[in-house]
Amino acid sequence: MASCMFNSFSICSFPVQSKWKHFSYHGSSFRRLNVSFASRCEATNKISVEDNIVIRRSADYHPPIWDYDYVQSLRNDFVQDEPYKERSSKLKEDVRMMFENVVDPLEKLELIDTVQRLGLSYHFGDEIKKTLRNISIDRSSTVASNKDNLYATALEFRLLRQHGYKVNQ
Repeated sequence: MASCMFNSFSICSFPVQSKWKHFSYHGSSFRRLNVSFASRCEATNKISVEDNIVIRRSADYHPPIWDYDYVQSLRNDFVQDEPYKERSSKLKEDVRMMFENVVDPLEKLELIDTVQRLGLSYHFGDEIKKTLRNISIDRSSTVASNKDNLYATALEFRLLRQHGYKVNQ
């Protein structure tokens, strides 16, 4: 790298007082040129031999088979079929009924956590908001009142904070 830097300055003459100093840093040794002033510098258009040679590796990649026509020709049998849509709507209703039927606040929080971890919370946004609003309003009888259960307190704290409720630490 140092030779490339000197090559960019083309022709420079340094006074006799300039000295190369050797030093090491973390096991690597370096040289540094201390120059008090440069006496003569000229710009030229010379290009050093080191700058001309650039060796790059060539990767012989095969062209991808995933062109536009190929992707458009793929079929998805699960989107258009009615039985899959019916089954998914039935499962969504089952989960909505679970939100309504669960009484224990800890079980409600675990249900919300499970639905979020499965990536299905966008289907049940209203139910989650309603459940968390009820838990945040009635905190005296909820999980936070049970100081012995660290898991329940942490789960309640995390879920309420994730959904924008202000909870004291």
